[in-house]
Amino acid sequence: MEHYIKLESEIRTKYQITIPEEIRVKAKLAVGDKLLWQYDEVRDEIIVMPKPKSFSDKLWGLGKELWIDEPSDDYVRKERDNW
Repeated sequence: MEHYIKLESEIRTKYQITIPEEIRVKAKLAVGDKLLWQYDEVRDEIIVMPKPKSFSDKLWGLGKELWIDEPSDDYVRKERDNW
């Protein structure tokens, strides 16, 4: 079950907002951190996430559950043999 924290911020006159403390603490945000903004037109939602210090570290291990039944090295060897 997913758990969402829903809090409110106000857009100020210079389009500045304050990130609620509970969100800052849980996301481990600090002064100087950068945020990535995305707008999903289909869902009409704004998505904000911390910019990773290293994208490669953030992506490391992504999709590892796909290789439970067959090690990735074996898969690559098999595909190369089919060339």
